[in-house]
Amino acid sequence: MTPEIKQAAYQLGFNLVYITSAAPLEEDAARFQSWCEAGFAGDMAYMTRNTALNSAPNQLFPSARSIISLGTNYYEAAARFEQNGRRGRVARYAWGRDYHNCIKERLKELHREIERIVGREVKARIFVDAVPLLERAIGQRAGLGFFGKNTNLLTRSYGSWFFISEILVDLDLAPDQPAQGSCGKCVRCLDDCPTAAIVAPFQVDSRLCISYLTIENKGAIPIELREKIGDWVFGCDVCQDVCPFTRFAKETNWDQLKPHTGVGPALDLIETLSIKTDAEFRQRFHATALLRPKRRGLLRNAAVVAANIHCEEAIPVLIDLATGDAEPLIRGHSVWALARLGGHSVKAILEKVAKWDEDESVRREALHGLETELDAD
Repeated sequence: MTPEIKQAAYQLGFNLVYITSAAPLEEDAARFQSWCEAGFAGDMAYMTRNTALNSAPNQLFPSARSIISLGTNYYEAAARFEQNGRRGRVARYAWGRDYHNCIKERLKELHREIERIVGREVKARIFVDAVPLLERAIGQRAGLGFFGKNTNLLTRSYGSWFFISEILVDLDLAPDQPAQGSCGKCVRCLDDCPTAAIVAPFQVDSRLCISYLTIENKGAIPIELREKIGDWVFGCDVCQDVCPFTRFAKETNWDQLKPHTGVGPALDLIETLSIKTDAEFRQRFHATALLRPKRRGLLRNAAVVAANIHCEEAIPVLIDLATGDAEPLIRGHSVWALARLGGHSVKAILEKVAKWDEDESVRREALHGLETELDAD
């Protein structure tokens, strides 16, 4: 039964298929608890709300006897990124369609195939990075990959360029052996992280991570980290790009994950900053992962990147946003960007915002710009 189920998963396009029990992840639970207590989860309250369940698959789904852990390769090679002065980079996982939807549909197909193979109804629950389950720990125990110092799972087949998903089933399947491997003495990910978010091997402080700051973070990006974000408008791939294991990467066999189906490797900053409404934003990024930060988050990011790459073309739209957008988060980051880009030509605008904006955080951004960026000139 187990070999037939694995074969069905491979035929559906999954690239890695391994099996483990539904037993609790006790050691990983203790590490996760310590990570949360250190504050490394940032504002991701959903991760810390019920940590006991995160490590107990058989409590999340009491019928579970086994877990089928699956890896979906999303790697797509791209020509060397050329910055044209108005582009923001997008993390590779988000180039195509939203992986949650693509993978979930195939997992449903796999569930049907399992029932056909077994010849009865199979109780199952599907997970695709939407519940705070310790998916990487499950993957490691199942044999999917071993933990790298950047906390990603690494394999000799696909590096770390793969999504993790699971089907919990009420079947006793033959488990695989846990994955073994090591980064050796390599510390490239620690050395090259732009914000030093990998605070120690196997330890990431989300509050410093560019992916967290540009996607999960719902508030302002700390001023001291904005310049370090560079031209990453959504997510970051640095710790994967520099990892030697990524040389094993292969092109994805999932058409939905290829760049032509989504936004591709970069966004035009002027076009992004010109999105006026939430409805326009949803239409522009329909069925992609870029919906996650919503308009307020993505335009916040775009304003920061525009300043970082000295995109003076963005000054007119940034003025409009700083003085007229309904979202204080967008106004505040646009003010910061203007102070860095416009110099004394925007001094009057910053003074007006500092005096009259209804939101205290926006007024503080304007005062900070007047006191630091403009005084420095």
